[in-house]
Amino acid sequence: MAMLVMVIAIMAIMMAAAVQIVSFQAQREKEAELIFRGKQYVEGIRLYRMKYGRYPMRMKELWEADPKVLRQKWTDPITGSDRWGIVFQGQEGRRIRPPGTGPRPTPTRTPVFERQREREGEKVGPIIGVHSLSTDTSIKVYEGRTQYDMWKFVLQEEGPAGRTRGDVDPERTPGRKTPGPERTGTPNY
Repeated sequence: MAMLVMVIAIMAIMMAAAVQIVSFQAQREKEAELIFRGKQYVEGIRLYRMKYGRYPMRMKELWEADPKVLRQKWTDPITGSDRWGIVFQGQEGRRIRPPGTGPRPTPTRTPVFERQREREGEKVGPIIGVHSLSTDTSIKVYEGRTQYDMWKFVLQEEGPAGRTRGDVDPERTPGRKTPGPERTGTPNY
């Protein structure tokens, strides 16, 4: 009888460990998906800005742009909701473009829906990024932050050449051969 109780106790411990491992792995997958979807929104904002010469003022503009700038209306994998926290231009002390650098796009008229904005309590402004609304602690440390709502996915500053940080410089890409000075004559074998 004691042997049976011991076997059942060992099996219970092993099952608890297996459940913990599966739960941990599922959470890590959700975190990876959050990063992917956040970057999809940043790319959509970048495409929207290229097309219209301004940042979207409402999330709805990103979802309804024609041609599409997002493949779909992404949900937050942590909360399971299609509501995201919005990062507006000027938040977090980031400047999108240093003054006087690069060409200035011609801004288009932005419709303002006063009644709808008041009724829904929606904030309107130049959107440069998104973040999760979950205040849970993460497993992964993302950009030095361990809370999901602190993981900000933001369109990065433009450098002096007009490229955004993260763009690939073909002359400095490892493994890429850049053309050198032309050689004349026959090669030495």
